[in-house]
Amino acid sequence: MRVDQLLRYPVKSVGGERLTAATVGVLGIEGDRGIAVHDERGEVTWAGAVPALMRLRAVTLGPGVAELVLPDGQRFRSDAPDAASRLSAAVQAKVTLVEHQPHRPDAALHVLTTTALRSLGSTLPDSAIDASRFRPNLVLDDVPGDHAAGYPEHDWIGRRMAIGTLRLRFTEGCDRCVMITKETPTVPHDRAVLRWVARELGNTLGVYAAVEKPGHVRIGDKARWLD
Repeated sequence: MRVDQLLRYPVKSVGGERLTAATVGVLGIEGDRGIAVHDERGEVTWAGAVPALMRLRAVTLGPGVAELVLPDGQRFRSDAPDAASRLSAAVQAKVTLVEHQPHRPDAALHVLTTTALRSLGSTLPDSAIDASRFRPNLVLDDVPGDHAAGYPEHDWIGRRMAIGTLRLRFTEGCDRCVMITKETPTVPHDRAVLRWVARELGNTLGVYAAVEKPGHVRIGDKARWLD
């Protein structure tokens, strides 16, 4: 297996950026979900409550700072004085951007395979299927042998893997919610995807991994089993 896609989401519930390489710590990719969107009550909100967030993208500019890209191509920094008002206008809800610290080391990385994406696309030919709908950090390609079809990562729970200088331990499946139905810059709104995943896959698609040994990973790195 090898790393096919590497993705980071600087702002929770907002579209992310493709990377060629990344530094990964015990809480995941450096800069991943380092900013959260708060609602008017001052609580973290998400795309289930504010669907328009998924139509935006965010690109890392530096530690704790991202550039948000609106659907019409306009851009602004997360630390700009008018960032809250511009974001609120774009998503039609009163929101602010606040520094955020991920807090689940047992789910530091979200991993999918191209096998799973292809299988889902074949099963749902009328649905647009790509990684942006599911928001993984790592997409692995070239799953070997008997596991080259279906959803092979679902059998990885409890196993350990080396990728680049990383050492990962797969901890649990990724439970799915209404976010995978939302429109992104590359896929339309589609309720059929969640209905099928809930009915046929027990509402799980993809897996989470804990980082046992932090390190670096890049596109094309080989993945090998440690057990």
